[in-house]
Amino acid sequence: MSVINPNNQNNRIDNDDELIFAPETDETQSNQQNDELIFAPETDEVKFVDKVNESKNLDIHSPQKYKLLVVDDEPEIHNITRLVLNDFTFADKKIELISAFSGKEAEEVIQKNYDIALILLDVIMETDDAGLNFVKYVREVVNNHLVRIVLRTGQPGIFPEDTIVEKYDIDDFKSKTELTKVRLFTTVRTALRVYTSLNRMYSINSELEAEIQHSQEVEKALKFKSTQLENMIQELKDTQLQLIQNEKMSALGELIAGVAHEINNPVGFINGNLEPMNDYLKDIFKLIEIYQQEYPNPVGKVQNEIDEIELDYLREDIQKLICSMQEGASRLQEISRSLTTFSRQDLNNKVSYNIHQGLESTIMILRHRLKANSDRPEIKIIQEYNQIPTIECYPGQLNQVFMNLIANAIDALEESNQGLSFQEIVEKNNLIKITTEANENNIIIKIADNGIGISQENLEQIFDYLFTTKPVGKGTGLGLSICRKIIEGKHNGKLFCHSEIGKGTTFIIEIPN
Repeated sequence: MSVINPNNQNNRIDNDDELIFAPETDETQSNQQNDELIFAPETDEVKFVDKVNESKNLDIHSPQKYKLLVVDDEPEIHNITRLVLNDFTFADKKIELISAFSGKEAEEVIQKNYDIALILLDVIMETDDAGLNFVKYVREVVNNHLVRIVLRTGQPGIFPEDTIVEKYDIDDFKSKTELTKVRLFTTVRTALRVYTSLNRMYSINSELEAEIQHSQEVEKALKFKSTQLENMIQELKDTQLQLIQNEKMSALGELIAGVAHEINNPVGFINGNLEPMNDYLKDIFKLIEIYQQEYPNPVGKVQNEIDEIELDYLREDIQKLICSMQEGASRLQEISRSLTTFSRQDLNNKVSYNIHQGLESTIMILRHRLKANSDRPEIKIIQEYNQIPTIECYPGQLNQVFMNLIANAIDALEESNQGLSFQEIVEKNNLIKITTEANENNIIIKIADNGIGISQENLEQIFDYLFTTKPVGKGTGLGLSICRKIIEGKHNGKLFCHSEIGKGTTFIIEIPN
């Protein structure tokens, strides 16, 4: 392990080293509160070149370099980024790092360096929105739509990520603390790949515009190259969509685990106080009964108050209220346990896991979609769990598969209900049946619905990458493709589907036990 002082420019990071901050000195103590960037060891293939002799620096205008602008008001971020990317190459080209410590300074830099490939940009600097203003300056004032921009923030909760990504023309929005060494490499590599591809597309487009003025043969070539261009754009979109999906699933797991943790404390407080409160109330009512026995004819003022508050009704109803609160607290604890089970983080090695726990936690999380509403009655869940052994697996990934398949079953039932009256849906009896069993070699999980079914033509494509039959905005075509990769790629199992139009669909998972 190498210990790096952020203020020392002469450090070098080995490929597998973990980057941490050096012990505090007088020089670094004042920056303690900003020591957030930690690069943990992860395995990844990263290409390094031999260290270049300091006397042989490349010309800053050399086409053999990618320019990377770091905009951040924290010097440690610049130093660590420079150390990590010192020997990093992409497409046999090195990185030239340029630093700016404020949004205003960055505006001056971008005016002089229009060929910057990537900007790693802090959000909060001289003002709370300095980074966002700089994004608008690059896109609208400088009119530079080629440079890739990745926002990095030390305070991720201030700006909603979905709003920022939608409103501003950026490539990604990350917390500084989540950028490990390999993730920083991945972020830079992905951005440079997009930058290079866009450069190539602009070049192809210029060639096409020049050639279109010539003969009919050139026009045919233009159509061919246009097709290539469209395919390239689609590939870029597909790659970006897959990266976003993976990041969101990781973030979702962390969010659910955090919510479950936050629920536990107040629920424990409520549960811990309900029982003593119930005892206290019993003592109070016992005292009232003794009083009524000893003084059966209370004065008029007391009798009027007894009549006003309806004491007999109050004595009976308060027990119901306490029971209701206890039931609600138990329900919250059950939800918390389900969230914790569902969101458990997978380690590098498989662990022993009870499949039934994963199914139960998934059903609990999807319970809100199963409840009755104004359009349909409740969707029933039939659980036929047989005795099965625990298996060695990645629980978080299996829970993701269960979530996807059960959610798809709910979608299929709701689609089959379209055009039917409430009474017709009642008679149809929407249900999802989950069955588990085991044989000598495998654990078998079946998730079936009596929904609309899948045509034979679509059945042959449902596991294909980006294939979806759902309307635009409701499906990405990634879910079943990812499910198959998890079952077959990670667990050496099988995932297949049987379906019949008008009768329903059954997904079958087989995992070696």
